[in-house]
Amino acid sequence: MPRRLISTDLDGTIVFNGTISLRDREAMARWRAAGNLLVINTGRSVSALEHVVVPMGLEFDNAILYTGAAIVDEDIRVQCSTALPAGVVEDILDFVEGAPGVTVFTTGLDEDLLIYDTIGSGSELLTLFRPATRRELDGREVIGVPMRFTDPEMAARTETYLRRRWEGQAVGFRNQDFIDVVPASASKGEGLRRLVASLAEPPAGEADRVSGTGSASGAGAAPTDEASEMPVGGSAGLGVESLPPEPVETWSIGDSWNDISMHAAADHSYALPWSPPEVVAQCDGTVSSLADLIDSLMGRPTL
Repeated sequence: MPRRLISTDLDGTIVFNGTISLRDREAMARWRAAGNLLVINTGRSVSALEHVVVPMGLEFDNAILYTGAAIVDEDIRVQCSTALPAGVVEDILDFVEGAPGVTVFTTGLDEDLLIYDTIGSGSELLTLFRPATRRELDGREVIGVPMRFTDPEMAARTETYLRRRWEGQAVGFRNQDFIDVVPASASKGEGLRRLVASLAEPPAGEADRVSGTGSASGAGAAPTDEASEMPVGGSAGLGVESLPPEPVETWSIGDSWNDISMHAAADHSYALPWSPPEVVAQCDGTVSSLADLIDSLMGRPTL
């Protein structure tokens, strides 16, 4: 039987006004207690996850952050990450310089910064962004550039400029009144695919046992050259049949445009009643809440 995994967006899906409802928290706890996997899939950063989201009472197995540019485990240890190419942040700042109604942030593995602001942003989402100057970006690895807009026309012009100037290197994803700029290889869907592929691999110890290279055949024995070069979880070149990948069945739930790639990557996909029509069109259906989705999957009555 496949392992079951839910990939859920945060803001506008389970996080509202800086909180997660008790019903959603209890449903997520039941889901994980039954041996299923809960994955957070968000544009937020490591810092936001650790200092804002976790204190809300959220527990998870993995989190896909920065709109797919990084993956962390349940202890928020980074498993993989991709940074933006050099020059992207400076170019964005040059493009929006002098424009009203724009806030430009940068997010990294170590710290999140507020670089440019003509809105006066001050919501609870932004409390972890330290005001900084462009000079402080020198030598700093940036993974994401969240930009907030009050002018839809300026947001559209910025999206168009990004596509023309940085095609194949960086991409912007719409999320409510934000555009999240991340490396072109990143998306919520690609992050989910990458995570599921890693989960499907058999544990290294089990692969060693099947291939005869594990400690069961002699603790402390030095590995052969062939074994040390063997891909993790495989037994290629040893004349032993590889273990089949463990199947993982996935469900996605998310409300906004940046969730479309996640919905496309999942086996089953659900929008929310307030999702834009373009998002709903990509999904198998809509649910009123994450708790309703979990209750339906676990055979419980929904509200």
